[in-house]
Amino acid sequence: MFNRRRFLSLPMVIGAVVIGIVSGKAIFGPPVDEYWKKKLEEEEAAKKTDTSSS
Repeated sequence: MFNRRRFLSLPMVIGAVVIGIVSGKAIFGPPVDEYWKKKLEEEEAAKKTDTSSS
């Protein structure tokens, strides 16, 4: 289907990786940050209940 005569150039690959990382952080960054913030709060609450029950 696609005719490739040579390998992808390194600058093109690096550019695609950078674009992927930046767009991924822009799309998934806020939900992931919110998830980890909530997860850490739950762990802190679990530790406090463990220490108070002991």
